Amino acid sequence: MSPAFAQFDSESAYEVIAEAPAVKSSFVGARKKAVKIALKTALEQNLRELLGDEEFDRHRKEMRKILRKSEKYVKSYRFLEAYDDPVQRMSQVKLEVVLFQDAVNKSLSRTGVASGMEGWKQVVILINESSLSSDSTLRFWEMVPISETSLTRNLIEAGIPVVGRDSIRYDIPEETVMSAVKGNVPAAVNIGLKVGADIVIVGNATSTPVGDEPTHGPQPVRVAISIKVVSSHHSMLVAAKSDFATASGNEILAGELEAFHRVGKQMTEFLVPAIQKHWGEGAEQKEVKQSAPAPKKEASPLPVGDL
Repeated sequence: MSPAFAQFDSESAYEVIAEAPAVKSSFVGARKKAVKIALKTALEQNLRELLGDEEFDRHRKEMRKILRKSEKYVKSYRFLEAYDDPVQRMSQVKLEVVLFQDAVNKSLSRTGVASGMEGWKQVVILINESSLSSDSTLRFWEMVPISETSLTRNLIEAGIPVVGRDSIRYDIPEETVMSAVKGNVPAAVNIGLKVGADIVIVGNATSTPVGDEPTHGPQPVRVAISIKVVSSHHSMLVAAKSDFATASGNEILAGELEAFHRVGKQMTEFLVPAIQKHWGEGAEQKEVKQSAPAPKKEASPLPVGDL
């Protein structure tokens, strides 16, 4: 499968509740004000998720500027509930607010809050793996997926920096990872922004024995991996690919490791040029190579017939 490139208009949805006083018994005005507060609340939740409370508070001035124009980041909203209290003279609304995640990310980059986003040429790899040798009772962050380890090693050897899972396991909720591996692009974007990596590789991996009955001798094992490559800075799907490999070993584990090694190599051959193309490195290297002068052949000191 060749790289599947596609631009996504990433969006994030939030349920928020807000209320506002009915000045001079004007519930129409109160409801309008409550809606405005709700939109601002949804955007603040999004910003805190992206940056964390500490980083949000550290850049309070920049955050106020963004929140002041919260409407420009709202794609849509709808009323889930609305209630006017004539006794308390309050209007309350419950909204589902959908934000333009790409616009939020770009605004953070322009203000310098997400400093160096353009330079975050790092990769984070998170694979949800179900293999013959894995313990199905373990939670995601307790596992050490063979596929993830193989891809990490291969990309590092190819000169691409990779953020290790151990350094981020306490920063990313398991629910966010599970949403990302199921194809939720905004969830993958949020992971990249939180850990400082532009490229987020998420997906699933499985290993199964080939055939219904155990065989005498080496047991063939089939490994399949399906991944999506997401750019957190551009809020877009960079590429997607599924592949598999089969191998045999004296033991199931040996065959499984070999199959993971083979499919990991196939995936790496796909990933490296896809990432380099996204970062613009492949084109630059090609241009340098083409512009380099061809080596001159040294003339033979003697005619060919005399050699």
